[in-house]
Parts: sequence; C-alpha cells; structure tokens
Amino acid sequence: MINDIGTNSLKDMKVVSFGEILFDRICGEYYLGGAPLNFAWYMSQMGANVSLISSVGRDDNGDLALNKISSSGIEPIVTRNSSPTGLVDVWSDGTFSIQKGSAWENIPPPFMPEINFHMLYFGTLSQTTSINRRTLEKILGMSPKYVLSDINLRAPNYTPEIIEKCLSEATVVKMNESEWEVVSKVTGIRDPEILMGKKGLSALAVTNGSEGATLYSAAGGLEFKPDRVEEIDPTGSGDAFTAVLAVGILTNAHPAQALAAACQAGATVAGKKGAMVDLPEDVKRAYDEQPL
Repeated sequence: MINDIGTNSLKDMKVVSFGEILFDRICGEYYLGGAPLNFAWYMSQMGANVSLISSVGRDDNGDLALNKISSSGIEPIVTRNSSPTGLVDVWSDGTFSIQKGSAWENIPPPFMPEINFHMLYFGTLSQTTSINRRTLEKILGMSPKYVLSDINLRAPNYTPEIIEKCLSEATVVKMNESEWEVVSKVTGIRDPEILMGKKGLSALAVTNGSEGATLYSAAGGLEFKPDRVEEIDPTGSGDAFTAVLAVGILTNAHPAQALAAACQAGATVAGKKGAMVDLPEDVKRAYDEQPL
C-alpha cells in the first residue's frame, strides 16, 4: 500500500465512485444508500473531491437521491432512465430482496473529459449487467492510479468471474471475513498475503465487524480493534471503513494509522441509524497529524 511514508494533499486528488444508487425499504421507511454512494458520501465528508457515476429513475426517489447527493458535495455524474430507482426490501429477520429491473442496472458510459483521477472505487453488484461491465471497462481505461474494489457479496448477485474481475483490476481490495471465505474458494488461495502477490495488490483489508479488521500491505499484516460501541445499525459501516481507509491511502498515511482511523469510522457509523450519517469531527481529523 505505502512504500514511501509521507503526506499528499487530499483536496488535489480526484476520486470516482461507480455503481448503484438504491433505497433500503425497512418497515415502510426509505433509507438512501448503495455502497458506491455510501463510499462517496464518507469520502466527501473527509474532504475528498469525489464524483459518483450511476443512474436513477425519473421518479420521486430519483429526485430525492439527486437532491441528497448534490447537497453533500458529491459531483453527480448520474443519468436518469425509465426504470425505477433502485430498491431493496429489508425484512425483520435480516434477509433482503434486491428489486431487479432498476435504474442502476443501466449505467451508460459517462461523458468525462480525459482527466487524470487518482482513485476509482467499484463493487460487485453493479457488475451483474453487461452494460455496466462495459461502462466500468471504459472508466478503467482512463488508468486511475489506485483502483479500490469492494468485494461486497450479496447472493445470488455475483459470480466467480465478477470476483476474479475485481481482483485482477484492483490495486486495493476490501472484503469482510465471510467474503474472504468465498474469495478463497474461488481463487484456491487461503493466505491473504499470497493472494496479494498473485494479483499484484498493494493492500488488502479484511473486516470482522466489532472485532475490527486486518490490513495487509508492504508493512505486513496489521490488526486493529476499535473502541466498542453499542451497535444500532451496521448498514454503511463497512463503506465508512473503506472511505476512511482510502483517504489514508491517498494521503500516504502510515498503514497502522489508516487502519485505526478506518476501524474507528466503521464503529462510529454502526452506532448510528442509517447508512449515510454525519461523521464526528475526531474521525474527520484522523489524518490531520501524522504519527512520528
């Protein structure tokens, strides 16, 4: 991840997040989210210059989503189409149903000038349609310095080919413990550091809920367990972790500092309701001072 410890200015870097915008419908209430949007939301709060490439419907939920995105400091590169804005029904037992035929399944290649951007984020769900895969290929062709892939597996919305695509294109990968088990079976590799070498990754983060996470990088494998909080809603906590870790990568923070900041961000979000919440000032300032 980090070979030369130093600092880079976050405000001078461009970050692009690609993928789904959707609403979670829980007990009749609607909560805006989708991992790429959640990631962009937290990147923006950390002070990053971030754009979101996605699609929403020409409906009320599409209006709500765009208003929220525009007011958050995220640049929306968002098309609208005739399909409904993405929706996930979440049931009381924790199971869910992702509604198909949604706007996010049809994200056309955006009009983007040939600019240099420093990081591209993408996940797995958006790769389930051919048009999205073609769009992702076009964005990858712009050669961002860092490619961060969030292996966020929601059965049956992934294939071994999608997992391999994430690993082959990424420079940085994040997943949780259960997703690591799936990745291990797909690749036949049980050691994260061996996987890094085989796939040419500079960093690999494996999260484990309230137990924290392990970050593998040039500094070796590092573990961190955040301060315990009362978990209210874990939705979005992994995306907050990913965003704050990404800031550490972009600013060339020490891996130990980046891991600690990311874990604390994830724990903070898990202690609040909703996937898109306001980060406290101590998390936003996590990289203000570099460790000696």
